Amino acid sequence: MPDKKQFNSNEEYLQWYRDYRAKNAKKLREYTRKYNKKWRKENGYHNEYNSKKRYPEKERARQLLQYAVKIGSITRLPCEVCGQLAQGHHEDYLKPLEVTWLCPLHHAEKHKTKC
Repeated sequence: MPDKKQFNSNEEYLQWYRDYRAKNAKKLREYTRKYNKKWRKENGYHNEYNSKKRYPEKERARQLLQYAVKIGSITRLPCEVCGQLAQGHHEDYLKPLEVTWLCPLHHAEKHKTKC
């Protein structure tokens, strides 16, 4: 990777970098995939896999909702608070198709107030 100072302008550097990424997309994608996998393992994201094993009812509810949205029997709605793109929030995992639609920010707030 060349030093940024060797370019005459920032635009020239950005153009070189765009070309580099286009030519080496496969190599960069593979590197990023390995890096992210390692980072997740070191920083606790492996717990998402353990969570699926420990709470199968949650995983089942999520899968059923995802399938219902995919086939069109449930329509994804905007966030009930702010109107942004939303995620489904289950109050009861035994009722997988009864969800409130919340954006990631309000979804996280909802979980924080629960605990």
